[in-house]
Amino acid sequence: MSFSSIRVRLAVIGLLAICGWVQTVSAGQYEALGDQIKALAATPDLAKVKVGIRVVALGIDQPQVVYAQNADELFKPASNQKVLTTAAALTMLPPDFQYRTLLGMLGRDLVIIGAGDPSIGDPKLAKAQRQPVTAVFERWADRMKAEGIHSVSGDLLFDDSVFDTEFVPASWRQQHNLEDWFAAPVGGLNFNDNCVDVILTPAEKGKPAIVELVPSWVKVDNKSVTASKGQPVIRRASVDPLTISVSKSVSRPTGNGNPTSIPVVDPGDFFAQTVRSVLTSKGIKIEGKVRRQRVRQTDGSLPSEFRIVAACESKPIDFLWRMNKSSLNVFAEAMLKSLGAYSGRGKAAGTRAAGAAMMREFLTKAGVKTDGFVIDDGSGLSHDNRISPASLCEALVYMDRQMPVRKQWWASLATPGDSDGTLRSRMSALKGTVYAKTGYIAGVSALSGYVVSADRKRYFAFSILCNDTNKSKNGSSAARKLEEEICKRLAAFK
Repeated sequence: MSFSSIRVRLAVIGLLAICGWVQTVSAGQYEALGDQIKALAATPDLAKVKVGIRVVALGIDQPQVVYAQNADELFKPASNQKVLTTAAALTMLPPDFQYRTLLGMLGRDLVIIGAGDPSIGDPKLAKAQRQPVTAVFERWADRMKAEGIHSVSGDLLFDDSVFDTEFVPASWRQQHNLEDWFAAPVGGLNFNDNCVDVILTPAEKGKPAIVELVPSWVKVDNKSVTASKGQPVIRRASVDPLTISVSKSVSRPTGNGNPTSIPVVDPGDFFAQTVRSVLTSKGIKIEGKVRRQRVRQTDGSLPSEFRIVAACESKPIDFLWRMNKSSLNVFAEAMLKSLGAYSGRGKAAGTRAAGAAMMREFLTKAGVKTDGFVIDDGSGLSHDNRISPASLCEALVYMDRQMPVRKQWWASLATPGDSDGTLRSRMSALKGTVYAKTGYIAGVSALSGYVVSADRKRYFAFSILCNDTNKSKNGSSAARKLEEEICKRLAAFK
């Protein structure tokens, strides 16, 4: 669902937030609703699951707590962590903030200076703009030719020092397979979500399958066999040169917007090597090597002899939905480091620690207590994160009052039936009523956001965090059912 398609609904909700609903709702009216939620959480399938819930009614004179269960206890939030990361970015980064990735000349060398932008070459953003993932690099090639630069006698330097070189959190190395797409690294330069996309097409039976890689410069070790059944094994075979191996049986095609994505190890080198490949295809030859070198000075300025040839600019508010609606981890991790690098507080540092400090400052600003909180990453993939349902709910209440960004904030959340969002296959009857962030990691199911009531006179902020879902046979499905049933009760309230 596009932002424009929900503008009318958000305008109505916005009017309620600005004016307040004149009718005061008694606690007794909410008591019955709270009892319904309590009964839903008491199902035997959740007996071994740790459940935390907080629901707050909005659109009235004052926010009113409808129901709370273990709301102040600490939970693993999974991807509900992104609610805090994106909220902090909207409120703590400068209002006019934008990423600016530079291409320029420094003597004989061609130089790329990264800004931490996670959106360059993102497949869904590129598709929405009807352009290839390499469109930025192709425009750079055109600009170089317009400037009379048809070859580079020196090296291709890339400066990704805006962020540190801890490309993935240390906890991820212990908790996850770093060849899974959702564990992709993040750096000061990012391209194609820092993954190689693998598209397979079966050939004649017994023959190797046809393998297409994006970007195409990456090498492939194709040992696959086309067969009537079976699954291929796709892995990162080596880093230098970057090589993807495909083996075993290929029985059906992949692609059509859903390729197999394999994370790279070094995002900056991946970005620069792709730039070199695109420039070469456009007839611009680089004689030297691709290498990492800091060019931007420690105070953030550029050397006087550096000549800008082209730039790529983007605003985070334009792709906020890739974090909350699509739940893309690499975007959230870039946003966390951006908070440290660009917030303007103290000494800037593009690190997770600096970003986490800014998230805590945001929570304090929002009136949220952070005692015992653990902010280990920006995406929620880490099992070490800890936050309470009450704090998530209070952050949602706070963001609902931030009128300059309120429409964009609501529009960034997933809604039932939206093909770009994580609620596309859930709660179809509540389309246009639920705006929320999902969350899943092993043993965790979460949903936090807003539900508009049936009378459209009020709406609810809510947070439902379920931990230890793997301790019972039906724990995961029961947690999802709880989330959906609570949303249904809130939506039906009159």
